[in-house]
Amino acid sequence: MRWISIAVVAVLATASAALAGGSHLISTSSIASGKLGQSRVAYKAAYGKPQPAENLEGGLTRLRYQGGAIEVYFQTGAGSGRYIVVTSKAFKTSNGIGPCAKGSAVKRAYPAAVKVSLAGGNEFAYQVAGKLWFDIEAGKVATIAL
Repeated sequence: MRWISIAVVAVLATASAALAGGSHLISTSSIASGKLGQSRVAYKAAYGKPQPAENLEGGLTRLRYQGGAIEVYFQTGAGSGRYIVVTSKAFKTSNGIGPCAKGSAVKRAYPAAVKVSLAGGNEFAYQVAGKLWFDIEAGKVATIAL
């Protein structure tokens, strides 16, 4: 009886891990189940309860989810998300690229990615399909933005 209980727990743990892995997918249209243009209510359903809103320069408001692993930016006064940024290495594209991956891995996974220089010298980003941005700092993916 004890072995059956252990086997059931192992199966449930494996299934939970598989489901959690699927919910961390980054694509050119979504980060996990959050998509651009959704309401705050929809992001709460996708990512959980946010930390308090932060008003930033340039008329943006930022909401952080999952301990800051996901940030959603809104134009102040607007009801829909304008940018989604992920910093957690738990989130990955279907090609296995996520934060903390080597910058060179982005170019290998996405040969058509466009390299864009950013202010600050060695910092640059790869843009994929005109929508997905891989911010490269010190040779590694620092953030991925949609």
